[in-house]
Amino acid sequence: MTDSDVNNLIERKKETKKTFAKKLSFSYKRPLLGIFLDKELSKEDAKKIKGILEGTASINMEVIILADSNIDEFSIPHVIFMPYSRSNRKDLLEACDMALVLPCNDADEFLLNGIIPVSAQKDGLKDYNPNFETGNSFTYKNDSSWGIFAALVRAMETFKFPFDWRNLVSEGVRSVKG
Repeated sequence: MTDSDVNNLIERKKETKKTFAKKLSFSYKRPLLGIFLDKELSKEDAKKIKGILEGTASINMEVIILADSNIDEFSIPHVIFMPYSRSNRKDLLEACDMALVLPCNDADEFLLNGIIPVSAQKDGLKDYNPNFETGNSFTYKNDSSWGIFAALVRAMETFKFPFDWRNLVSEGVRSVKG
């Protein structure tokens, strides 16, 4: 993928996000975190995610959860819920900046859509190193609400630097396309 292709992907994502933000009443200027609940969560995972979501209110991050189940467990005011459908999934993939990668999610799908994964360490994901401007994701070793939240904070802080974010998206897309 060329630099021009990456720039086009990022520009399309910005425009889609603006449209999506108008439709759902959120700020398109803030980073948008997508959580794709493709299957029922365990009670333990639901509790962990609820803890993370409570923290996102304090860091000015927009959050959209795409799900059919577990929705009642996440009654947090700043979180937007969308019922699962192919159309809603497509819209969220085109609009969100980063995604919380759960065991049921495909990180490569996120990377191909210019979405930066926040994930446990796994093959194909390389933790972002701001000193060397390398990596395609924000990974965490501590699989607790706090460990995941720390990775989200790093992602959000990096999002504030458009040049760095663009490089991160570019490296992410290239890591999947080869």
